[in-house]
Amino acid sequence: MNDELLDLPPRGLSLLHACQPEARRQIETLSDIVIASGIRRPAFNVLVSGDFGWDPDLLAGLVAKYSRAGRIPHVLFYLANGPAARHWQGQVMDGFGSRMSPEEFRQKIAGDTLFQQSFQHLAARLVPLACLIGRAGGRAAIVPQLEDNQTNAGFLTMRNLVGEALPRDVAVGMGRNPCVGCWPGNEGKVPADCFPEEHHHSAATDFTVRNGVVSNDGCTYAFAGEKPGFLPCLPLARLAGVQSRTGDLGSVFLLWSAKYQGLDAKGTPPARRNYVMPTATEKEQLVAFLRQR
Repeated sequence: MNDELLDLPPRGLSLLHACQPEARRQIETLSDIVIASGIRRPAFNVLVSGDFGWDPDLLAGLVAKYSRAGRIPHVLFYLANGPAARHWQGQVMDGFGSRMSPEEFRQKIAGDTLFQQSFQHLAARLVPLACLIGRAGGRAAIVPQLEDNQTNAGFLTMRNLVGEALPRDVAVGMGRNPCVGCWPGNEGKVPADCFPEEHHHSAATDFTVRNGVVSNDGCTYAFAGEKPGFLPCLPLARLAGVQSRTGDLGSVFLLWSAKYQGLDAKGTPPARRNYVMPTATEKEQLVAFLRQR
């Protein structure tokens, strides 16, 4: 193991759009930033619902990069896209369930055999990646739906379907990222055998997400001197305490950026988004942020 790596809690940059072909050059650069930070436990998350496409070779390459020289990768996969489903009417995303209402999704995941099998396929195709992560001593994890729109019973169904789709000898953690209040009927109980994921939209450090995942997803950050067009927003420096608190609780921290994900007010489809490249100054600030204790 490389003794020169920083022995910090798992952390990294959110790469939800990693499979989008138009974003490939940017994704390589963002992942290079994480490696340049010299942290021992680099982390990333990715949406594998199909909204940003599906590229197992690229993901295998990222896992390999995050595993080299004694690094221990932590990778979180989301199978479905809750925020997209909440805007299902006129939705430009085309992933699993992204163009149907939360109510229809709930109904189908509960009793439509073909729909359930399609969902299980999303989990089953992650097995080779989970094995790569496991061989590197890392942790692979699945959250059935990003910011889910499920009742507690519906989430249990999704969790069970994922469990049935994975071989017993493949180690994959399971988590829940509830979004209570985001849609009528959404509930938020996290089963005892699942870890919690929270999307934290402030600089406050009074949260108690233990052995789970914390991200600022939904509240972008601003570099020093920058004025992002996306709101809500916090200065990057104010998220340092959130990252530190997350590590103290044994959880993974994932830093999310609306700008790098190409989000805009127009609802531009993923293939036509502007996946901006980090500047030299931004690279330096991100490396410094990830290295903070």
